Amino acid sequence: MEELTAIIALSRVKGLDRVQKRQIIEKLDQVAPLFEGRPAFLNEETGRKISAFKAWKEIDNELAQLERMNVEALTIKDRAYPGSLRNIPDPPLVLYKKGTFPVGENTFAIVGSRRATTEGMHISEKIAETLSTLGVTVASGLARGIDAASHRGALKGKGKTIAVLGCGLDICYPAENKGLFDRIGEEGVILTEYGLGLRPLARNFPERNRIIAGLSKGILVVEAAERSGSLITARLGVEYGKDIMAIPGSIFDNGYKGANTLIKEGAKLIDSVEDIISECFPDLILNTEQPVDMNSDEDYIYSIIGMGKIHIDEVIEKSRMAAKEVLAILTMLEMKEAVQEIPGGFYIRK
Repeated sequence: MEELTAIIALSRVKGLDRVQKRQIIEKLDQVAPLFEGRPAFLNEETGRKISAFKAWKEIDNELAQLERMNVEALTIKDRAYPGSLRNIPDPPLVLYKKGTFPVGENTFAIVGSRRATTEGMHISEKIAETLSTLGVTVASGLARGIDAASHRGALKGKGKTIAVLGCGLDICYPAENKGLFDRIGEEGVILTEYGLGLRPLARNFPERNRIIAGLSKGILVVEAAERSGSLITARLGVEYGKDIMAIPGSIFDNGYKGANTLIKEGAKLIDSVEDIISECFPDLILNTEQPVDMNSDEDYIYSIIGMGKIHIDEVIEKSRMAAKEVLAILTMLEMKEAVQEIPGGFYIRK
């Protein structure tokens, strides 16, 4: 029996949790003999649960299909298995990986609301793009809203992105992200601990979140409500010793209640990408040059717009310039594709 087949089989044994299975692997030089006879360190009940596993043909068929899909099965014993994930208390015994680039230490998670605002998605995309340009890999969960925006932003840079699924690699959930799913599979990495055909059941997503947290040096939460799944990721990150960060929002908006609570509990308040870099990646150098050539007035107005959206009235007030002059500068910045006007009289950086 091949070692890969044996470890996949152990991962699917019923009645043992991940911690127990990891302890078994750590006591064995090879896992395959486990299914040929009970080692002395196992009690009789555990031995019965292991010997009850019979789905060998299913694993053989799945491995053949994974090979046709260009999917790699990484076990916790493989050198290519992410080291940061191996160090959490209950790592997956097996990871199914679609994509060619290695999962390294320079990984940062961005998670948040599925029902995100335009502003929240814009902020997430810009942060992910900046980090990726510096070579940081952005991890998220491929959900609609903040997750999808973070993946899109990261794909614009060289650091790429990791999408961690709560289902098998042959399923795209949600279906609306199929184009993004395919692109990440070609340019980034898709990871899951679930075998082919496993549906996106509700209980899978908290388990998925521990992988996102385990892979990452830090976790940024954007627009999380009070019971958001993103808070699970953040609290797992606390247990794993990760840097937890959040972007604050209105105290009257329930969509920010979770993120604001995290800050109250000690998460680092983030109002610029520099905060993330100084906390998690101090050796990286952020290029602060503007995306286009600007004169001094344009540069000034561009700096006022900042990372989020801002209303034209606030730009005028902060600039202490005449409204007519500010509008002319904003028009020039739009022509240079440095900023964009969005509904309601707001401006954002492009």
